[in-house]
Amino acid sequence: MQKKFFHNKTKLVFQVFIVLLLIVLLFMGYKGTELEAYCPFGGLLSLGSKAWMGSMSCTMGATQVFMGLGLVLAVIVFSKLFCGYICPIGTVTEWLNKLYSRVGKSRILRGFWDRFMRGGKYILLFFTAYFTITSSELWCKNFDPYYATISGFDGDVTLWAGILTIFSVVILSVFIRFFWCKYACPLGALSNIFQNFWFFVPIILIYIALTLIGVEINILWLILALCLMGAIVEIFRFKFYSISPFNITVDKTQCTACGLCDKNCPVGIEVSKYEEVTHPDCTLCMDCVKGCPEGDAIKLGKTKSTWIPPVALIVLFFLALFMSRQVKFTTLSERWGNYESLENVETFEMAGLKSVHCWGSSKSLQNQLSRKNGIVGLDTWANGNRIEVYYNPKILNEEDVKKTIFNPSKYRLRSYAPDNKPETVTVFQIPVEGLFDTEDNYDLIRMLKSETAICGLGTSFGEPVVASIIYETGEIPTAEIIDIIEQDTYVKKTSSGEETVDVEFDCVGEGEIADTLDYRTFLDEYFKAYDRKFNKYSEKPSDSLNIYEIGLPNADNSSTMRRLSFLTSHLSFNDHIVRVQTVYEDRPLLKIYFLKGKVDSAEIYDKITAEKLKVMLRSGDTREFDNTLRFEKPARVIDSIN
Repeated sequence: MQKKFFHNKTKLVFQVFIVLLLIVLLFMGYKGTELEAYCPFGGLLSLGSKAWMGSMSCTMGATQVFMGLGLVLAVIVFSKLFCGYICPIGTVTEWLNKLYSRVGKSRILRGFWDRFMRGGKYILLFFTAYFTITSSELWCKNFDPYYATISGFDGDVTLWAGILTIFSVVILSVFIRFFWCKYACPLGALSNIFQNFWFFVPIILIYIALTLIGVEINILWLILALCLMGAIVEIFRFKFYSISPFNITVDKTQCTACGLCDKNCPVGIEVSKYEEVTHPDCTLCMDCVKGCPEGDAIKLGKTKSTWIPPVALIVLFFLALFMSRQVKFTTLSERWGNYESLENVETFEMAGLKSVHCWGSSKSLQNQLSRKNGIVGLDTWANGNRIEVYYNPKILNEEDVKKTIFNPSKYRLRSYAPDNKPETVTVFQIPVEGLFDTEDNYDLIRMLKSETAICGLGTSFGEPVVASIIYETGEIPTAEIIDIIEQDTYVKKTSSGEETVDVEFDCVGEGEIADTLDYRTFLDEYFKAYDRKFNKYSEKPSDSLNIYEIGLPNADNSSTMRRLSFLTSHLSFNDHIVRVQTVYEDRPLLKIYFLKGKVDSAEIYDKITAEKLKVMLRSGDTREFDNTLRFEKPARVIDSIN
């Protein structure tokens, strides 16, 4: 029997709305991170991170947390409504399966292999939950098929894992019905855990009670206990132990055993064999109820009302949305130094700080601020790009705090061929409102690069921040530079195409010509040198070292600088290589310091041009990354560093 798309119009409306909404938002230029705004899974794991570490994961905030809590309430009181009505992965899987049923028949696994493979999603849930909760980073971004698709496989996605999970959704789930949902989805596993109310609640209560009486139990054991419980109940009992009054019931006195309910169930539950459906895959989609021709043979509990699940979804959604407006969760909230003993602590608040966009960037800002005497605390809200800094007013004032947050920067925007360098460059300085953090700098850099005569940008603290624009002398009027800065939008090139970015920079006054420099002086000031010493460099006599030197175009480019840290780690596995440095002489150069007679130039060249760079991670593990660095000959060896 072919699957009918319009069999259950209520569910179809929900599914179509969600899919169309995502398509429209992607078409409008929304990023993958922005489309996480209503992610219940990330919200729940982030709540766990908040409870364990005191910090939210990535960009998760109150909206995601309450969407997650709404999902939990829906599962406990009703069933896995999110899976049946909302989940875009479930929707795509179901639609592809219905399309395939017109030309073939997908297989429904039964028996041993079905039970055995159901453990897979609990294993994936365990690792996802543990690594997220203990790191405040959403580990599911490595493999999540939804995130991989909407983000265009951004840097958070592990390529092979993303491809594998998308394959399981698009291909395997067609031939093996709902393969991803039944055997791999960690949110499905988590939902099944919550559905087994009489098991998961005692586990949580026991953990809390032991913690309250002073027993220190790592969060690993709670996660493990919940995952084992869920897997054991599903694999060996193959049912859920719910408190919900809303289960599908079959009246055997009215059932004619026509089998239409079995055929209409999208996940392949044999509904006709139950009196009360307690199957772990049931999502209360109501396909079986709507497809039954025998009146009251199949009901939702004691009622025939098929509107209850979708109405419950709508109510819970708006309740979660309302609650998220009442409560705000800090991404990071830290106090240090003598905070507790201070009689008077003042707070400086700043919004629109785009460089604070996740837990990692929040932690980086904390490390920066903690080095300043007088600053004693920080709260961040990554999903609102907002911070509050706590400081001792006897030591600092508000301007001091702003200066500490601000990072003065210098950027070289353009490279020149040796025979095409300008003789002099002019420094044009102008205060710019809306220019404060690193992300603002990157926006302005992309805008200024549209003019080939502009070759540098510097920023210095001021209210507003003072921008120094360096350009080829006499090649562009300053009024044109102001027009570039004050444009409302610019086009940013991305891995998936182009994106129009809104900006709000306003120049104050007409600015002034601050200086005229020869080009070499400009390079000396604006070239960002990289220098890392390792393998006991300081213990090596200078006359024992040689230098391998080779051209490295765009050596001070931010992406090149990041890759240089990978190259440094890669080279450090050779004990005879002790330093990596970049300089600008007649061109950008990479210099590698090594012990005489221990390494030859051919070996160094092979290492720096290898396809993969072996990198030591903070955990002590190693990982290989693609080598994207490109070098420029000629190369040479300098016999001595003296």
